Amino acid sequence: MTPTPAWRRWLLDVAPAVVLCVLGVVEVLVGGLIGAARTQHLVGTVLLTLILVLRRRYPVLVAVATSAVVVAVSLGGEPPDEVAGLVAVVVAAFAAGAYAAPTAGALAATAQSVAMVVAIALDPSDNLANVVPSIVLFIAVPVVVGAAYRRRWLHGLALSERARQAEETREEQARLAVAAERRRIARELHDLVSHTVSVIAVQAEAGHQLLDREPASARAAFVAIADASRSALVELARLLRLLGDDEPGSVTRVDLAPQPDLAQLDALVGRFRAAGLAARLEIEGASRPIDKGIGLSAHQLIQESLTNSLKHSEGGEVVVRLRYHADSLDLDVRDSGTPRGGSGGTGRGLIGMWERVALCGGSLELDVSAGFRIRARLPLAPAA
Repeated sequence: MTPTPAWRRWLLDVAPAVVLCVLGVVEVLVGGLIGAARTQHLVGTVLLTLILVLRRRYPVLVAVATSAVVVAVSLGGEPPDEVAGLVAVVVAAFAAGAYAAPTAGALAATAQSVAMVVAIALDPSDNLANVVPSIVLFIAVPVVVGAAYRRRWLHGLALSERARQAEETREEQARLAVAAERRRIARELHDLVSHTVSVIAVQAEAGHQLLDREPASARAAFVAIADASRSALVELARLLRLLGDDEPGSVTRVDLAPQPDLAQLDALVGRFRAAGLAARLEIEGASRPIDKGIGLSAHQLIQESLTNSLKHSEGGEVVVRLRYHADSLDLDVRDSGTPRGGSGGTGRGLIGMWERVALCGGSLELDVSAGFRIRARLPLAPAA
C-alpha cells in the first residue's frame, strides 16, 4: 500500500472542515435566529465543524467535544439543528468507528447518544419519540459504517505487510542463492585448477634447478609442466562452459570430459609422484561401484590433500588409504613431512573439503599433531 503524502493528508483533514464551517456560518446568518441565540449557534457551528480537523488523529476527543458543544448550545434554549452541525455529528461518529479502537469508539458513540437525548429533551418543539431514530440515523449508522471501513483498511494493511514480507523473503532467497553460487564457483575453480597450477609451479622450480646439472630430468619436468598446463586449460574450458550454460543462446564449444572418480585414483597419485611428491595408494576391502557424487567428492578430497602436501610439506611420504565398508567409504590421507616455510594458503581448500563432506552427509577430521592428516567417512548405499 503506497503511503499518502503528508500534504495530501493535511488537505484531506482541513479542507472539508473549513468548507463545512463556512456553509454552517452562512446557514446561521441567513436563518431566523437573533440576539444571543444567534451568537451561541455561530460559536457552536464553528466549534462543531472546525474540530473535525482532528477527526482522524483524535477521533474519540472529537466525538466527546462535539457532544459537549451540542449540550452547551442546547442549554441556551435553542438546540443546534443546522445542517452543518448535524453533518459534523455524523462525521464525528464515523471517525469514532473508523479510526478508534472498538471499545473507545463505542464509548464515543455513547457520549454522542447522551448528547442527542439531552438536545431533544431540551427542545420544546421536538418529541422524545424521535430519540431512537435520531440516534440510529446520526450516530449508530455512521459508527457501523466507520467500523466496516476500519476493518477493510486494516485488511489492506495486513495484505500490504504480507506482500512486503514476501518481497523481502524473495530478495533474501535470491541473495543467498547468489552467495551459494559464488561459493560453488570458487570451490570448482579451486578444485579443478589449483592443484594443476601447484604441479606446474613445483615442476618449474625443479626444472630450473636441474637445467644445468641433469638436463634429462629438467626436460621431464618441462614435459610435466606442458601436460599440467593442457590439463588446466581443459578444466578451465569445462568450467567456463558450465558457467555459460545458463546464458540464452549459449552453444557448446567444448566436449565435456567425464567427472573424475575413484577409478582415476592411480592416475591422480601418479601425477603427483611425477611432480616429485612421494605418494602411495592403498585400498582395503572389496571396491565396488558407488554413487557418482560420492566418488567425485572422494576424488576431490584426495586431490586437495595431495595438493596441500605438494605445496606446503617437504621431506615426507603421503599415504592415501581407502577402506570399503558395507555402508561407508573411509578415506585416510597421512602426510609425514614437515611444513614448508612461507607456504601459507587461503584456507579455501579446507573449506571446500568440509562443504563436500557435508553435502554427502559424511564426517571429516583434520589432524596436524604429527604431519598433516585427514580422515573422512562418506556414506554408501548398502552392498547388494
